[in-house]
Amino acid sequence: MHKKTIYFFIKTVIILVVFISCKSNTYILTNNNYKTGVDFTKGRWLLNQLDCPGTNIEKLNEEAIVFFKKNLNDRYYYRENTSGLLIPYQIPLNPSKQKLKELKIGTGFDFFINISSKKNKDELSTLGLYEDENSRGKNQSEVSLEIYNLNLQEIIYSQRAIGTESATKEKSVWETKKSNKLIDNISFHRSSNKLMMGSLKKILKDLEKKSITN
Repeated sequence: MHKKTIYFFIKTVIILVVFISCKSNTYILTNNNYKTGVDFTKGRWLLNQLDCPGTNIEKLNEEAIVFFKKNLNDRYYYRENTSGLLIPYQIPLNPSKQKLKELKIGTGFDFFINISSKKNKDELSTLGLYEDENSRGKNQSEVSLEIYNLNLQEIIYSQRAIGTESATKEKSVWETKKSNKLIDNISFHRSSNKLMMGSLKKILKDLEKKSITN
């Protein structure tokens, strides 16, 4: 194959992967109970260590840290870098008032941010060949984010996002009629890790949109 042809093919693949990864209709927010966000202008905030599969934790950590640093400035703290805390390693979602009271005593902070993520399904590779309407498989990840007011022992924001990618055959951008060409039978799928990152971004966007910021 000619070098220019190879270069064009690789460039096209990269563009398509980027385009597909930016589609937002794969991600669904499941909690409609919180119509408002939080007030980022007050209090001291502690971000818990993320409960996340090990292969993706650094990227999700970085995304969350950048977001809360931007919105909280010097009132933001990360658990791993904060000494003197007397709390369990794992903090469950939807804690009771008693658990929130213990968090207040054990941290001394005003607000606590808790993030958990998991892979529900991991059945598809990022590149699929010759898929049709009979193809099966799904990648799915979810992220939950909760914020607690430790002074009031209340959950003040709770949201879960689910990201899903299925093996459904869609018409190729090159295809004008039924074709057996390889280029017409390539499918690109978001990995479970990418879906997890997209789910977190979906929640952070919802949180920022509803909240009072500096």
